Amino acid sequence: MKIKMRDGSMKEASFEEALGREAFRHTSAHILAQAIKRLYPDTKCAMGQAISEGFDNGIQDRIPLSKFHYDFDFTFRFSEENFPEVEAEMRKIVKENLQLRQFTADRQWALREMEERGEDIKAEILGELRPEEEISFYRQGEYLEMCAGPHLAYTSAVRAFKLLSVAGAYWRGDERNKMLTRIYGTSFPSEDMLKEHLNRLEEARRRDHRKLGRELGLFALFQEGPGFPFFLPKGLIVKKIPWEATRTGRWLRGGCEVPWRIWGCPMR
Repeated sequence: MKIKMRDGSMKEASFEEALGREAFRHTSAHILAQAIKRLYPDTKCAMGQAISEGFDNGIQDRIPLSKFHYDFDFTFRFSEENFPEVEAEMRKIVKENLQLRQFTADRQWALREMEERGEDIKAEILGELRPEEEISFYRQGEYLEMCAGPHLAYTSAVRAFKLLSVAGAYWRGDERNKMLTRIYGTSFPSEDMLKEHLNRLEEARRRDHRKLGRELGLFALFQEGPGFPFFLPKGLIVKKIPWEATRTGRWLRGGCEVPWRIWGCPMR
């Protein structure tokens, strides 16, 4: 794949390489933002990027740069019910095969351009930069994004994608700021790769220890101890069986036990 960098240069990278995946998902985020602006022109765009899959969905091994997200300030309550029309518009943008053109501009031009487009959040970011700062932009069709890249050369490379979920996100992660709407998605060079990934996510959800622990009555999770399982009677049995087996094995091999402690608890 041809990757367009911030300095305007072109690099070659496969989807299996980190640079290729980052550019692929980053471009997908721009396609999402362009679709949102076409469908809901009054929406304000914040920021979007490629991100890694984490523990929040039950997958124990982090999948590098496997998703993208973009934050928006909608004038209405956006939900997953809006996904079909957004994905349909994204498919149109992919089919249009728009070229991503990178250029730089001075802060004064960039600030004026964002204000004219009604992008208050981006204008806020620009207002905090030094006057002499040169700003990197990427343009695809009518959509203009203040961005450092990297990106694919054309939108047509994003052949398969899926919007996954919606969440709230405070602007800049500060609860004193406005709550924005964050849309998550994933994308791949082929439908087969997308299907395989979605199947893996579904399998991970079925095997999520938090879900299984609750359904099987093994343990419970409470706000009083985030991330700390409170074992129930059946769960304690499951916990003690392997513990006693390894304990007996150590004794048979001539091993012994030493006292230990959990931080904040007295030694036992």
